Amino acid sequence: MKVVLEGGQGARFVSAAPVAKIISKLEEIAKADSFTVRKKDWSVRLEGCREGAKGPLTIKVEIFELTTSLVVVEVKKKGGFIEEYEEFCNKELIPQLEKLMHYQADEVEEAMCLQNKSEERLC
Repeated sequence: MKVVLEGGQGARFVSAAPVAKIISKLEEIAKADSFTVRKKDWSVRLEGCREGAKGPLTIKVEIFELTTSLVVVEVKKKGGFIEEYEEFCNKELIPQLEKLMHYQADEVEEAMCLQNKSEERLC
């Protein structure tokens, strides 16, 4: 699965995994890829140690709890090159988070649209 970039800077997916499990998985990924982890509330920041022309790759992951069993996970590039971000997301981050994913944001919107159409409403 490729990361769905929204405006070239981020991706979003829905999960039923507990917030603590998502954060734990992010910490595991960060450790394996030599990122520094900074946590604050429902936000995790992965900071790379390699200096590039635009500074180190920095990725912010925010977790929004919709219900006790449904969260939205949003991944955004905060620093570094977009190419490095896309490569890390597509080769490292997303494949390891796939088991926690239910749908990507565009699939959720499409499913909601189909449900509304079946109820005779237009999207």
